[in-house]
Amino acid sequence: MLFTDKEIPENTIKAVNSAVRLGRLPCSILLSGGSNALREKCALELASAVLCTETDGTDREPCMKCSACLRVRAGLHPDVFKIVPEDGKKLLSVKTVRENCLARLSSSPTEGLNKVFIFPDCDEMQAVVQNALLKSVEEPPEDTMFIFCCDGREGLLTTVISRLTEYPLGDTLSSKSRKNDEKVNETAEKIAFALCDEDEFGVMLTCAPMNKNRKMMASVAERLILIIRDAMAEGSGAPPLSGSDMAAYSLSRSYKISSLLQIKEVLDKIIEEAGRNANENLLISRFSAETARILKERK
Repeated sequence: MLFTDKEIPENTIKAVNSAVRLGRLPCSILLSGGSNALREKCALELASAVLCTETDGTDREPCMKCSACLRVRAGLHPDVFKIVPEDGKKLLSVKTVRENCLARLSSSPTEGLNKVFIFPDCDEMQAVVQNALLKSVEEPPEDTMFIFCCDGREGLLTTVISRLTEYPLGDTLSSKSRKNDEKVNETAEKIAFALCDEDEFGVMLTCAPMNKNRKMMASVAERLILIIRDAMAEGSGAPPLSGSDMAAYSLSRSYKISSLLQIKEVLDKIIEEAGRNANENLLISRFSAETARILKERK
């Protein structure tokens, strides 16, 4: 049985082991949360699942005892590649990814039936690197498995996440993630109050933290949609979704439902375009212009 560590959620354990037994492990996997050591251990277990030489048609679980499994665990198997930054570098480069990963995709495995590429720390992987991997992750060769490991998902592009099967190993909110989440909530509330004040310049000013941060732009838009939903449901007895009661209440007093729906439509477009890697400054400008138009139509 894989993923036996007690801190791993039960649903994850069941999902992984069911996929292994059925021979249906995804080719592109995201291991999120937990410690670095736990993510690395689980990544190697997944590698063993596709490289073990003692599995058969009825028992696909890796034995963890054969030569292949032992070499995977020791980091010595020739078909397991750990993709890390060059010596002395903090971040993974496109050059390293091309030479150590993409260039090997068309080659046959050296010894086993599969090749496994492990990316140990994706929390700060640059967008240009992720985009270089995107097509391969979406349509990997039949003999290839990608395993991405991260503390929290906020460092990965939406387009990449959508192509991965995620197995959470524990708390995915690092201290950095929690700070980012707090910043998202704070920014969304400030924008909501600026909209209540009918302050076009204030809306632009409160959007400033999202400059050069597309992920935050999408997250703030999603949070604002929750606040708007709460505003539209104000007085109906429906439970709040956003946790920003004052902002929702203020919006409900400042806007008719028709205007709130218009703002929500703008936010939906922002989220969609952020997922397509649109320039974040352009998205902020568009949001400011569209909300300014809605404000003027109300007057």
